[in-house]
Amino acid sequence: MTHPQRLPRKAKSAALFLVVLLVVLGSSVWEKRLMHAMNTSAASLYQDRLLPATGLFQLNDLMYTKQQLLASYLTRPSAARQHYVQVQLGGRNVEVDSILNRYEATYLVAEETRVFGTLKARLRSYNALERELLTAAGPADPTQTRRLEQQFTRIHNDLTCLNQIQQRVGEELSKSSQNMEVDAGLVSNLKIVVLVVVTLLILQALLLDRHPLLPKSTKNFRLN
Repeated sequence: MTHPQRLPRKAKSAALFLVVLLVVLGSSVWEKRLMHAMNTSAASLYQDRLLPATGLFQLNDLMYTKQQLLASYLTRPSAARQHYVQVQLGGRNVEVDSILNRYEATYLVAEETRVFGTLKARLRSYNALERELLTAAGPADPTQTRRLEQQFTRIHNDLTCLNQIQQRVGEELSKSSQNMEVDAGLVSNLKIVVLVVVTLLILQALLLDRHPLLPKSTKNFRLN
């Protein structure tokens, strides 16, 4: 039969073990959440920032290629060269649409969505002006040429703005990942400290209860 004086010691030991269990379970869940958030942030940094930023550079290069193709044609227009330029511009437009679709499928912040919508509208306007100049009979209309150049400049500015947003959001994601890594390290260290302290307390209770040199009255006094 258990002596009544030993019940407080058993209750304290059980409480200490319960604390250890709760600390281990709680910190493990917290660490898993932090690791999941870190992995998500890293994946977003690659999928939603790095790859789209590369696509924006490709889009800018394609626009310069389109501009040069049309400018070269307008200096010496002919039926044979017109067909060639139409085919080349059509291929570039397919590449542009592919980049836009990939970019639109990524996560976009509010400002990015607004600028991207403006960019698409300007690209449609640019392509319409491009077709008009390419299929026009006779010399190119200077007014249309000027409008095309203005639209090209605006498109370039939109791409620059999107690149700046990409860089800023990417830096925020990187900083967030670093903060989560620090938090995960603190949780891990806290768990180790709590486990060590609780283990020492349990060992102390067991040693005081079983030490052969301590009088029974002293042990019972310390354990209660």
